[in-house]
Amino acid sequence: MIVYVPALTPGAPGVIDTSAIRPYISRAANTWVHSFLLSGSTTRGDLLSVSDRGSIVDIWLEQLPPERLVACCWNNDDIEEASARGIRPMAVLQGLANKGAALDFLSSLPADSYIYSHPMYTPTVFDSELAAMAAKNGVLPAGGKIAKIGLPDIASIRHAAGPEFTLLDGSSRQIGSRMEAGAAGVIATPLSHLPSPFPTADLSTLQPVIDASQATLDALPDRPARTAYLRRTAFGA
Repeated sequence: MIVYVPALTPGAPGVIDTSAIRPYISRAANTWVHSFLLSGSTTRGDLLSVSDRGSIVDIWLEQLPPERLVACCWNNDDIEEASARGIRPMAVLQGLANKGAALDFLSSLPADSYIYSHPMYTPTVFDSELAAMAAKNGVLPAGGKIAKIGLPDIASIRHAAGPEFTLLDGSSRQIGSRMEAGAAGVIATPLSHLPSPFPTADLSTLQPVIDASQATLDALPDRPARTAYLRRTAFGA
């Protein structure tokens, strides 16, 4: 079971508070989490500049090795910045009109890239059909965060993409069922605030902590409110 956690960036959306980020990174470094996703949608990394997103990577690299980091990439410059730092890029699928456009985009990515597929950002998402087409054309990414999918979708994408594709479910609800369906791991947004004590990697301990945090997030009215809650909980402001 692979668990990635979206990293938060302290400060107002689009602003970095460097005085608060290093203690947060220190807490993150002391967990067992496999990798942290930097500048993702949870923390509205899209509102930052390319330079700021690169600076965040540099600050994290002060305390964590590159293999524990994944950079959410909102444009081609982000991909270049991540690759230059030895960080795996996770390219966001954005505004892809059809499967042909999606294949063209996938063909442009470095071989070790992950993708982030969410219907909020693109009408053409990474589904089993696109996975099969990408595999046939030799442009299948190394893996990806696939959001808003059910258990049958996981199984069909796994079948189409093959065993080597690192399928990261965008939801961390019912992790055991998602793993049985074919996910390699999950993106655990409810752990972004790094609760203390941090749960162990044992699923029987981990899932209840995730579920309790998820229930709190579900009670909030919208995405900005959830992001604000996670920031307040993580940084106390």
